[in-house]
Amino acid sequence: MISLYTRYKKDFALNTKLALPIMLGQLGQMTVNLADNIMVGKLGATSLAAISFANAIYAIFFVLGMGISFALPPLISEADGKGDKVSISRFFKHSLLVNTIIGIVSLLAILATIPLMDHMGQDPDIIPLAKKYLLYAAWTMVPYMVFQALRCYSDGMSETKLPMIVIITGNILNILLNYALIFGNWGMPALGIEGASLGSLIARLFMVIMITILLFKWKNLWHYIAACDFKRYQMEIIRKIMKLGVPTSLQMFFEVSAFSGASLITGMISENAQAAHQISINLASITFMICTGLGMAATIRVGNQLGLKDYQKLRDAGNSSILQVVLIMTFFAGLFILLRNVLPHIYIDDPVVISIASMLLIYAAIFQIPDGVQVTAQSALRGIQDVKAPTFITFLSYWVIGLPVSYITAIYMGWGPAGVWIGLIVGLTISALLLTLRFRKLSILLR
Repeated sequence: MISLYTRYKKDFALNTKLALPIMLGQLGQMTVNLADNIMVGKLGATSLAAISFANAIYAIFFVLGMGISFALPPLISEADGKGDKVSISRFFKHSLLVNTIIGIVSLLAILATIPLMDHMGQDPDIIPLAKKYLLYAAWTMVPYMVFQALRCYSDGMSETKLPMIVIITGNILNILLNYALIFGNWGMPALGIEGASLGSLIARLFMVIMITILLFKWKNLWHYIAACDFKRYQMEIIRKIMKLGVPTSLQMFFEVSAFSGASLITGMISENAQAAHQISINLASITFMICTGLGMAATIRVGNQLGLKDYQKLRDAGNSSILQVVLIMTFFAGLFILLRNVLPHIYIDDPVVISIASMLLIYAAIFQIPDGVQVTAQSALRGIQDVKAPTFITFLSYWVIGLPVSYITAIYMGWGPAGVWIGLIVGLTISALLLTLRFRKLSILLR
C-alpha cells in the first residue's frame, strides 16, 4: 500500500485539485438533503417516511437526467486536450438543447406518476404528504437540467471552482428557504414538507441565473458559449451525445432505481423501518458525494489524456482515483461504525427508528467501499467513452442480483431492513469488481 501511495502521490494531488471543488459542491447539496431530512424529521416519522417515498420516485427521473448531462464532460475534456475549439462550442450548445428537452419530459413524467402513488403498496398515511412534496419537486427538473449543461461544460474545461461557488450559494439559499417554508418562520406560511420542495425549486432557478452570470465573467469560458450558433443544430452531434448519455443515464438509473426499490421494499416492512432506512441512506449519500467528485476528476483527466494520446497517464489517472476512493471510504466506514449510536439522533427522537437506523449504519459502513469504487471506475471508463459494457454490468449487478437479494432476504427470509442492505452490498460489490477489471483491461489495450 505504501508503494502504491508513493507511485500515485502526484496523481492524488491532481485528482484532489480537480475533485475538491466538485466534492464541496456535492457535499453542499447533500447538506441541503441532510437539512431537509432533519427539519422534516422534526415533523415526525410519518413525514420522514413520506419524503423517503417521494424521493424514491423523484430520484429515478433526476438520475436519468443527470446521466444524460454527464455525456458532456468527456467530450469537452477530449476536445480541450486536442485544442479543438470549434467542437467545444458545438458540444455545449447541443448538450444544452438535449438537457432542456429531457428536463421538460421529466417534469411531465413525474406529474403523470403522482396519481399512481396510491397503488405502490405504501402506508396510506404517508401518500398524501408524498404527493404534495412531489408536485413541487417535479418542476425543479427543468432548471436543474439547464444548470447541469452549464455546470458540466465548466467541469469539462477543468474549471470546477465556478460550479462549486454556485452550488454552495444555492444550497445556503435552499436551506434558508426550507427553514422558512417548512415551519413558517420569518413571516412565511408553514407548508410542512411541501415547503422543502418549493424551497428547492426557487433555489434551482436562482442557480441557473447565477451560473450564467459567472460564466459570462469567468476567464475564457464565455468565449466558447458566445461562439455558439443557437439557430442551427446537427443530428450527428445530438446522436453522439445520446450515444454517451443514454448508457450513462441507464447505468445511474439501474443503480438509483435499485436504491429506490430498496426504499419501497423497506416501506413494505413498516413505517419505522422506512424512516430508519431514509436516515441511513441519507448519511451514506453524504460520503458518496466525495466519490462522485473523484469520479468526475477521473472522467476529466482520463478524457484529457485520451485527447493528448498519453495512455500511461490515462491509466494512472484512472487507477489512482480508484485507489484514492478506497482509502477515503475505508476511513468513513470506520467513522460510521464508531458513531452509529449517535448519528441517528440528529434526525429524529423516536427510539424505535433510532434503534433500527443504528443497526443499518453498520451495513452502510460496509457498502460504502464498493459503492465508491464502482462509481469511480465507471467514471474512468466514461473518460475513454466506454459506456455500453458498464451499462450491462450495472443492470446485472443491481437488478438481476442486488435488488432480488434484497427482496428475498428482507421479505421471504424475514431479515427485515438488514436484508435490504445485504442485497445492496452484494450488488455494489459485484459492480465494483467488474467495472474495475474492465477499466484495467481497456486502459492496457490502448496504445
